[in-house]
Amino acid sequence: MRNQDIWQKIKDKPYCDPTKRMDFVLFYDVRDGNPNGDPDAGNLPRMDPETGQGIVTDVCIKRKIRDYLMEVLNRKIFIQSSDALNSLYFKAADKIVKSDSQEDKKDKAAVEKLFRVLRAKDNEEFKKLIDSSAEPDDQQADKSDAEQKTPFRDWLASVDIEGLYFDQECEELSYLGEAKAKKDFKELLKVEGNGHEDYEQEIESLSAMLGKLKKGKGGANERPARDAIKKKMCKLYDDIRLFGAVLTAGTNAGQVRGPLQLTFGRSIERILQFDAAITRCAITKSSDWKKKQTEFGRKPWLNWAVYRQHGFYNPLLGQQTGVTKEDLARFWEALACMFRNADSASKGEMTMHDIIVFVHNHPRGDAPTHKLFEKIHCEACKGHPNPDSEKSDRTLIKRDGFEKYYSITIDNPERPPARPLNDIWR
Repeated sequence: MRNQDIWQKIKDKPYCDPTKRMDFVLFYDVRDGNPNGDPDAGNLPRMDPETGQGIVTDVCIKRKIRDYLMEVLNRKIFIQSSDALNSLYFKAADKIVKSDSQEDKKDKAAVEKLFRVLRAKDNEEFKKLIDSSAEPDDQQADKSDAEQKTPFRDWLASVDIEGLYFDQECEELSYLGEAKAKKDFKELLKVEGNGHEDYEQEIESLSAMLGKLKKGKGGANERPARDAIKKKMCKLYDDIRLFGAVLTAGTNAGQVRGPLQLTFGRSIERILQFDAAITRCAITKSSDWKKKQTEFGRKPWLNWAVYRQHGFYNPLLGQQTGVTKEDLARFWEALACMFRNADSASKGEMTMHDIIVFVHNHPRGDAPTHKLFEKIHCEACKGHPNPDSEKSDRTLIKRDGFEKYYSITIDNPERPPARPLNDIWR
């Protein structure tokens, strides 16, 4: 079975209904690895100094979910390392302005007011600037191809400047960002490494033009445009729909509250942090060859620990961000499979053992969350489990080489919780 088919198996389950409130509990373990290093403690596994329990942060798990959605399911993700977040924000606004769809039509006028736009057909000075050659033809003829300057319009189309877009075909320059005065635009255009040194005079003229342009009035008048960009960002990126985001770029569209949230994961028992010395037979600097043949390092790890983590889905916020049943189905698949997509030497062997989901009938919930969580127990037991116990509804977590196991049980609930892992791997 292909990975992309997994979420399709469960998309019609009750726990994929975006109109239902859900509370869920995760149980996973790590063996001979570091589930979440603490950079303030030499990358040792995170630990609560008061209780001695191991900690896995919510953002650590969200990162794995995002990576799975992006790398395995080919979904668009906002929080990633390929593009600057401001650029994605500006591109979303630009898509609204250039869109011909009926859905974006009503937002187009509002968002256009946030842009400063120079059009050659309406501005003779701008037209002359982009139509002018880089140098007189007689001077260009005396130079080799490598020495000749690129025409200004070609340079303007090639530079990567955040929030600034030049459409050569339409001869239209648009800008969405925080620059306001001529000096701000000069600083923006003179980015190191973009070859601006050959266009000092042109940049001076263009900065003056942009500084004179007026954009739409600020304050409350910008709110419809900001809301439109927020809506577009939610539509484009799965992780914004699920987890929310802070959109402070450009005109500062504010915060999107995410309907899916996680707590910190905590180990069932106290952990013992290990830090092993390691060596490598490769030298970093050639000058060190005569001094040493190996280099030393440290590798933090745990021998074995089981973690419990809680999560929540709020359908009222999900309605605002546009969460669909397909989004939730992909989320449960990512949660079930994320560790297999994040295998590394430092993580050791991490496995998701159980996902227990309480699905409420009312969008605001029909039972106190903490009371539901209290029904779920995970106990450490000495020795080896009785073979008959593996046939019951209990989930057992065990590892070879350890004289103990963990038993997950649920007090007789009035409404049995869902177990997505059973549906996914059935």
